[in-house]
Amino acid sequence: MLTLYEANKSGRLEEFIAQEEARGIGPIDRCDFDAALAKVVKAPRSEDRTSRSASRDGSNETEIPQGSDPYTSR
Repeated sequence: MLTLYEANKSGRLEEFIAQEEARGIGPIDRCDFDAALAKVVKAPRSEDRTSRSASRDGSNETEIPQGSDPYTSR
């Protein structure tokens, strides 16, 4: 039995298709496929999100550079 992974890797997709059709596996209903895909695939978040955005060092904390806080005495 040829797997989809093996067929794709070795360039034998036609053989895989014939094998699966012989087993009675037919094309998927497009609506069913789209519904299943929508449950798994999520849209990427935008880059300019404001909630819990990571800083340049990967942390989620807001840092004030030392000496730039107007309320600290010098």
